[in-house]
Formats: sequence, C-alpha cells, structure tokens
Amino acid sequence: MKVLITGISGRVGANLAVQLMKKGYETRGVIFPGDPKTEKVQKLGIEVFEADMQDAEGIYRACDGCDAIVHLAAQMKQGNSTVQRMFEINALGTLNVLEGAVRSSRKVQSILMAGTDQAYHPFLSDRSITLYEDHPQRPIDIYALTKLMSEQMFYTYQREFNLPIKIMRFGSVIAGDEPLELFYPAWLDAYVNQDWTLPGRVPWFGADKVEAAKAAVAEALKTPNGVCAITDEEGNSWGLPFTDVRDTVDGIIRVLESKDAVGQAFNLVGPAATPFVTVAKLIAANTDRPYLEVKMPFLWWFNVSNAKARSILGYQPKYTYEDMLQSALAMRRGEDIGVVPV
Repeated sequence: MKVLITGISGRVGANLAVQLMKKGYETRGVIFPGDPKTEKVQKLGIEVFEADMQDAEGIYRACDGCDAIVHLAAQMKQGNSTVQRMFEINALGTLNVLEGAVRSSRKVQSILMAGTDQAYHPFLSDRSITLYEDHPQRPIDIYALTKLMSEQMFYTYQREFNLPIKIMRFGSVIAGDEPLELFYPAWLDAYVNQDWTLPGRVPWFGADKVEAAKAAVAEALKTPNGVCAITDEEGNSWGLPFTDVRDTVDGIIRVLESKDAVGQAFNLVGPAATPFVTVAKLIAANTDRPYLEVKMPFLWWFNVSNAKARSILGYQPKYTYEDMLQSALAMRRGEDIGVVPV
C-alpha cells in the first residue's frame, strides 16, 4: 500500500513515515519548496514531492496513485505568518488534497486529516469539563477555524464523493527533547501579551484580568530561563493534555488501518491532562533551569477524552510526562529513543 503524507517534515509526519516503512508501507511525502527540513526528510529514504499546499496541480500529482493519504500539513501561528497564509495552507490546502484524492488514478482507500482540540475552544477555567468528540466546536482563533473548516470539507467530500474520510484531533504533541524546553516565561508572554490580548481581541479570561496577568508575566520575565509553575490565585495548577509523538503515531496508524474509523472523528491525545506545576517540578529537577512560581489571575485547565479511540481503535497512550522527560534526557545523552528529531 502506498501512503502519502503531507507535512512529512514535521514532528508527527517524519515519525509516522518511519513507522509506516517499518510496517512495509510504501511512503511518499510532500514538502514545501525551500523547506529547511528537506534534508531530514530525504534521509528517511522516501519518495518526496515538492509542492506548496496552495499549488493545486502539484498536490494532485502527489496524491495520484496513492492508496491512502494522511493530511498533516498545517500552518500554525509562527513568526510573521499572516492569517491569509494560514487560510491558504490549512483550508485551501485541504481542498487541494481532497480534490487530489478524487482525481487520483487509483481509488483512495483511506484519507485522514489532522484536526485540533483547539476547535473545541479549550480555553477553559472549569476543571470538571472533559472534551469529547461530540462537544460543540467553537473556535476563537483563525488556526482553529481553518481546522474546523477542513473537517467540514472532509465530511462534505464524504457525502458528495463517498470518500473514506477519517478525522483525528490532536492536542499538544511533543517529541525528542522538547519536554525539557517548555514553560519559559517568554512562552507565557507570547500568549498573554500577544495571542490573547491583541488590539481589539476579546480576552477569553476576561478583560478585567488583563492588567494583573500582564504584571505577573512581567515579573516572570525577570527570570528568563525559569520554568513556570503556573497556578491561579488560589493555587490551582494550570493543566492540559500533552501527547508524546510516539503515541500520536500509534494512533494514526490505528486510524489508518481501521475500517470502523471511516466517517469518524477521534481525539488522539495523551493519557490525561497534566498539571503545569507537576511538569515544572520535573523539568527543574532534571535541568539547571530554576523553578518559578507564577500566579495568574485566572485558571486555564482542560482535559480531552480519548475514550472513543480506546474503545474503537484499541488506542492505548502510554507515555506520561515523566516518561517523555526521561526519553528527552536519554536523547540528550546520545541514546536512540526511536524518535526522529524535531
């Protein structure tokens, strides 16, 4: 079986390609022209197509002759990327992949796409809420909106062309030594002073808390290499579900190989939400970064259920954050942890 992976140079795509080849799949990848990670992909020994996701003809050629397509390519909020570019890559790119599947000279057996838990509007302060696949999707930023649009395109092409579509919703996927590199004050600064409080934007946590939040960030920035143990004013830890790339890849392959996954959406996330305080303690104990308590005027905590994937696919995410951190340390020692570096 020949499988096309868009976004193959990313943390998920490259690791998926390796595991698919181990299972005997013939693998093809799409990278955009000038991708700085091109050499990494070429070393995998797979067939590579260069095409921008908005290049319809280029994507059609990449899709042609493939038995399955795993659409991972996406533009997230990075650097100077514009909302227009995000729309072109995420929404128009998805349309081109779907058209490529329809036009292919070989009947596509499965076509998968990577959605996001952000489409649920996971910016929550209620620790009792768990997000299931049928939770209303109400994105509050352009990235999540383009992902939701892509999901709807997939469902439309299933209805119109009977495409065997399968949808995966990822959370915060981390790989390699990334578990050691989280929660710098600059990360919190980017959220509070940029993403969440852009001019004219409605802060999800309440406009009345903006100044106190900015003050807390300013204080944290005085220790630039600190690892932020973030809580609300009552000491409740922030938290969200982190997912090891090895669990993500295992989940994707299960979706790919399951006939019961057709027409379904699955949350492919880690075992459970992890408190930021727990993460901060682990990182501080295993690096030279100082532990830094940061009290914010609001709580950010959400959990995403993987029960459906467990029940239908047999998905069993096994890597806790401590497991990820130990793997990261092993990688820095030069040991092979079975992960393609980011």
